[in-house]
Amino acid sequence: MGRYLTLLGEISLKRGIYQSNKAKHSICPLEQKLRFINDYVSFAAAEYICYSMTSMTPRELVRHCEKWTLMKPSEGTVKRVLDYVGQFLEASDFLDKVRSKQTVSEKAVTLAMSMDSTSILIKREGWQHAVAATVSTYDSQGDRLDTVYIGRMPEKGKTQAKRLLEKEVEAMMVKHDFKHIVCIADGARELWQYFRRKYPNATHVVDFFHVCEHLSHLAQLFFQDPSDAEVWYKKYRTLLKEDPDGASKLIRAARYRRSITKRNPEIEVEIKYLQHNRKRMNYFQLRQHHLPIGSGVVEAACKNLIGARMKKSGMRWTSEGGQTVLTLRSLILSNRWEFFWAYFISRHFPEIQT
Repeated sequence: MGRYLTLLGEISLKRGIYQSNKAKHSICPLEQKLRFINDYVSFAAAEYICYSMTSMTPRELVRHCEKWTLMKPSEGTVKRVLDYVGQFLEASDFLDKVRSKQTVSEKAVTLAMSMDSTSILIKREGWQHAVAATVSTYDSQGDRLDTVYIGRMPEKGKTQAKRLLEKEVEAMMVKHDFKHIVCIADGARELWQYFRRKYPNATHVVDFFHVCEHLSHLAQLFFQDPSDAEVWYKKYRTLLKEDPDGASKLIRAARYRRSITKRNPEIEVEIKYLQHNRKRMNYFQLRQHHLPIGSGVVEAACKNLIGARMKKSGMRWTSEGGQTVLTLRSLILSNRWEFFWAYFISRHFPEIQT
């Protein structure tokens, strides 16, 4: 009898096993036909496990199944299924197939890309920076239409994250003629070097809210009275958004306050930040054209794509296991799960056209 895990629980089927006198391995025609994962888990059960693992730990999933579902996988089964799918995710060209089927809304006029990172705990290596990247489309009124999410485990130079970002951008630009291409990030020098090199003709925008954090800190350095600092901060925060020459006026005002304030190295750092990013702080013009001025989408991705799953209490990750979960979560957030799973099945059953 062969035992197999399905959504309806574990089932037993009579099976024939054949082996010639010269062969080292036996053959089971039933399992060759079913092609279950690890010769045990059905594809429906595997999909349930993989989808659930994007928000649960193996132990949580086992307890969930014990109470609420007919199938009762062990932690070992859950991990083996995830390992199997993870190897497929990294080795196959499924993302190229998914991109080829995805459409771009006719309402889209702006394509915006962004990248950020957040720390997660890696086994035997300590805290490292995982990367989140997003590619979003916006309509003529500045409303976001769709977003593709990318999540990568820590790696030197963000190589894979950049490669995947570039493929997403290229795929969308081939399908649609965008009026505006926008790169958004905080003040990280390495990111701006990359965007300037790869997308020199795009509109480059330093995140408005990161600038405001620097502006608030600068106000606190200039004024001893918190109320005076708040007034100065609000004045120039508004000026940045509503004045065509807001960035230059802010920098001039900061230089003046510096000249009448006791010398402080922190003031120099903040003013240099503003000077360095001046050309990326044209928020008035950006708002006039209904272009995004903040990196909130990618910052949310750091929390929802990475943090919500990877930073649960006591969690430590291997690069392989973490990447599987991140890729699966990115497929869900990008509304690509159905495309992916159909392709996954088609690779195991070539006779099925998807």
